[in-house]
Amino acid sequence: MAYKKDQGRFARMAAFWALFGLGAYGCLGGLINVVDGWISQKPWLPMFPLLGKFGLSEVVALGVLAAIGFFLYRWLNKPNVADMLIETEGELRKVTWPNAKETWAGTIAVAVTVLVMLAFLFTTDIVLTWSINRLLGVGS
Repeated sequence: MAYKKDQGRFARMAAFWALFGLGAYGCLGGLINVVDGWISQKPWLPMFPLLGKFGLSEVVALGVLAAIGFFLYRWLNKPNVADMLIETEGELRKVTWPNAKETWAGTIAVAVTVLVMLAFLFTTDIVLTWSINRLLGVGS
């Protein structure tokens, strides 16, 4: 049973799928190789039409992923975690998001600032390197 089921729905969904995606990346990207290294295996399940043959490492990784999904669901419905996500979603609804023109103006301002800082730091580095080399007599 979900705690305050209809509140904070989008925040809970986003948190679940983001964390589940990280778990899937770890299980399907790394855990399969780790289990393969522990056990020399041969495919032991029958052929599935689109999935090919499953081996023990794939079954273990999918089992761990299912456990991760179950525990994430339970954890995100604990009262303190759910209340925090409900409050977060409520605060995000109050935010005034910029329109396309404001976003573009902010992007240009950041790009120009980065270019000015790049030029300043590059020039300072060249001048200081030249000065130190002249002072120490290196390169003459």
